[in-house]
Amino acid sequence: MPEYKCPKCGCEKVYAKPQGRRMGVYCADCNTWIRFTTYKKMKDIYNNLDEENLNDGVSVRRIRKLGNVTRMYCSKCQCLLYNSNYPKIEGQFDLVNANFCPRCGRKLI
Repeated sequence: MPEYKCPKCGCEKVYAKPQGRRMGVYCADCNTWIRFTTYKKMKDIYNNLDEENLNDGVSVRRIRKLGNVTRMYCSKCQCLLYNSNYPKIEGQFDLVNANFCPRCGRKLI
């Protein structure tokens, strides 16, 4: 797994999320953007996150890609946070950048 280090706080814990058509790597502590990455490297980041080491109030965003469709789920309640197939409807929350799951209320990393 590539090692990422936050330029702002020096933390090495990171997470990735879709940013437009690319995947962005962010610091898990201060949410600072670090760099863009590929889907394959993003999967490595999430596979190395050990959910047992997280407390019960925290959930990991699980990202799955099938063909041209990217979906993001809450790892605890499997709530759909993002689907690249559906256009953003009026009044819909921006769940890609959400800090908390709308269904279970856990903090998302």
